[in-house]
Amino acid sequence: MRMKELNKTFVLQHDASDCGVACLLSIIRYYGGSTTLQYLRELSGTTKQGTTLLGLYQAAGQVGFDAKGCETDILSLKEHGSPVILHLVLDGKFEHYMVCYGFKDGYFIMGDPAKGIITYTAEELEQVWKSHACLTLVCTNNFILQKDIKAQKRAWLIHLLRDDYAILGVSILVGLLMSVLGMTTAVFSQKLIDVIIPDKDYKRLWLGLVLVSFLLLARLGLGTIRQYMLFLQSRDFNNRLIAFFYNHLLRLPKFFFDTRRIGELVARLNDTRRIQSVVSIIAGSIVIDFLVTIVTLSMLFYYSWPIALLLVISIPLFIWIVSIYNAPLVEAQRNVMMSYAHSESNFINTMQGIDTIKNFNRQYEFGALNQAIYGFFQNKVFDLGRLNIKLSVVYGIISIVLIVGAIGIGSFFVLSGRLKLGELMAAISLVASIAPAIVNLALVSVSLNEAKVAFNRMFEFVGIPSEKKEGDFSPGRVDSIQVKNISFRFPGRKRILDNISLAAFKDKMIFIIGESGCGKSTFCKIMERAYELETGEILLNGKDDLRGTAIEKWRENIGVVPQDVFIFNGTVMDNLLLSGVDTSPQYIIDVCSRYGVDKYIARLPQGYHTVVGEEGINLSGGQKQLIAFARILVKNPSVLILDESTSAMDRDLEMFVMDLLSRLKRDKIILFISHRLHILKKYADYIYLIENGRVSHYGTHEEMMEGENMYADYWRAFM
Repeated sequence: MRMKELNKTFVLQHDASDCGVACLLSIIRYYGGSTTLQYLRELSGTTKQGTTLLGLYQAAGQVGFDAKGCETDILSLKEHGSPVILHLVLDGKFEHYMVCYGFKDGYFIMGDPAKGIITYTAEELEQVWKSHACLTLVCTNNFILQKDIKAQKRAWLIHLLRDDYAILGVSILVGLLMSVLGMTTAVFSQKLIDVIIPDKDYKRLWLGLVLVSFLLLARLGLGTIRQYMLFLQSRDFNNRLIAFFYNHLLRLPKFFFDTRRIGELVARLNDTRRIQSVVSIIAGSIVIDFLVTIVTLSMLFYYSWPIALLLVISIPLFIWIVSIYNAPLVEAQRNVMMSYAHSESNFINTMQGIDTIKNFNRQYEFGALNQAIYGFFQNKVFDLGRLNIKLSVVYGIISIVLIVGAIGIGSFFVLSGRLKLGELMAAISLVASIAPAIVNLALVSVSLNEAKVAFNRMFEFVGIPSEKKEGDFSPGRVDSIQVKNISFRFPGRKRILDNISLAAFKDKMIFIIGESGCGKSTFCKIMERAYELETGEILLNGKDDLRGTAIEKWRENIGVVPQDVFIFNGTVMDNLLLSGVDTSPQYIIDVCSRYGVDKYIARLPQGYHTVVGEEGINLSGGQKQLIAFARILVKNPSVLILDESTSAMDRDLEMFVMDLLSRLKRDKIILFISHRLHILKKYADYIYLIENGRVSHYGTHEEMMEGENMYADYWRAFM
């Protein structure tokens, strides 16, 4: 590949932490693919400290490369011939990644994300490439070319618009009739000046006025019908687009939401408005402007071909100006959308943390931060507006020149007797109507670019695969769970869980304990199938692999009380109704009464009808956990997973819940993750202690007390 092409495909880093993913993106583009730095950051687990070679290896595998990490030497690198990512150390202390494209004319062609395409001698490269570590990348059949991505985008857009073909087709047909009727005034003006007035033909004057009135009223009526149809299309298109996008978001893996801010997701939903506005513009004004241009040019060639030729010659000029402003406009529009998402996210985050802000008396600091972030967004809006003003001024000047030129040319032909006065007036009228139409057609690129940016931002999410639904096996009632040598890590990180094994059965309450951050809650998410295993297997009833079950069927079979309970805005009953599609209020009341939960719900101000507020703000932490516990009682699954689910309860409520679980364990598998070690002696049938991602000790209370471990140390401190 030539240097010019390398420069075209190479990507510079946004900051120092991006050097690794910038190298990977450059190689993706080198082979004709396309993605974003942000997506690669997520796949590779990039942090503020940068990206590990392991993270790049994992990300490369997910975008269609056969990646291999290896150590090599300068001689082998010279002979390799394909782009590789090198791990370097600059100035003896700064870790950095570069792309080595090959060796030519005594120099290595290097892609430095901080500088661009540069060259190194073998000696210079040896000085910074001390580790000799590199990542080789070979395209597989899973590598998606940019043309394929574009085809996917087109297919998605066509799918979204498919139901609108009929209404848009009728709208275009009506637009054609309107553009023809728009010539009425120009034609009548020419006949009026050249024929009717000189002949003093009153009869033709009145007939002409009546006919013109009828045609203009018909055009108004058609315009009204067309506008109604476009509003109808806009409503239906927006509903379909939002429904499709929102439902797709709900089915994305949990890891997607772990790495996204709420404000960013809201901003992407709002991007649908930009897409629909452009569809409306194209189906509305742009089609009209295009048809007006064609019909008007035809009429102008009939009246005065030199004036028509002047307008035809001006069209490439408009296109050339658009091409000059296109790249800056796209960049400015992208900056506006990204800064808006950041501003939206900051606002939501601030409101969610308002209690903490008040507790630390940091209203001024957060107000200043919001002002800075929102001010940055407004500056980007201002920059975009300034570009639009420049473009509008240029187009305005050209339009003025065209109109003045048309008047000048037409007047010359009138004075020379080659054009009648009425024809000149008709031509000027046509030029006055076609000039704005041509400008609008040229400016449509601004709206199209805005929609393209919004569409691409939405497609970034739409292109992410939904949760894996491996297998169609429904496990039914589960009597035992065997976890065999499972391991898990987040992209680019060390293992959180390493070779974990445990077993859970009915009639046994299993407790999992350990220090904060040891992987207990991650294990809970794995059991929910929110995260996928790296190695190992989880067997149900001693034989069925959890990965072979239908994910929705499995989640119907488990009940989870998470560490952070989320309560939806509404009443207590509304939140309990989440437990099942066919669940009725009376059934919920019966279940809560059967298990004795109703007496605690009755203590709330309006019982089941207590309004909980947004995120359950009107409830205490213990009350939230009670409602979450009641949900799984109503759901009645065969497996219960409780993650610190009594941590906010008072002693009376906690003992009630634990006693109830002791009764439920006869028919259910119970996995309880807890820091509250004081309850284990009475309720735990078996205990697993996780330390440093591994099960370090396990056994009953008595067996755990015989060893040296955190659990035994806790109880010995009270003896």
